[in-house]
Amino acid sequence: NMNPFQEAMVQTTGFHAVMSREVAKKENRIVENENHEFFYNPMWSFMGDLSKFTAGTYYYSQSIPICYFWNMFDQVLIRPSLIPFFEEKNLQILDSDGINSFLDKNNLPNKNKFSYHLPIIFSINY
Repeated sequence: NMNPFQEAMVQTTGFHAVMSREVAKKENRIVENENHEFFYNPMWSFMGDLSKFTAGTYYYSQSIPICYFWNMFDQVLIRPSLIPFFEEKNLQILDSDGINSFLDKNNLPNKNKFSYHLPIIFSINY
């Protein structure tokens, strides 16, 4: 469970996942004389309340100094060669199955009835 901005997601020795298609299309970069390939992580676009979806896929409120509340633990990572086939309009955080809401009365994931995490859906037309 990691957010898109956490070190293991973005560092070269981790997933090396970036928020920008244009950066990912460069395919790789050299750091300390080693080649590191990129992943594209479109889930960055869903973070926060300006998204047409919920502000994340997992909600956790703690009584600690740093608390993100909404997290984006569920993600899609795409290699640059697949970006042209990625159908961004089909990437969604699902808050219902069309009949039942996955959210409770506070608009948080209904962990008692469904899951702590909201599911995501995407498509690649290859």
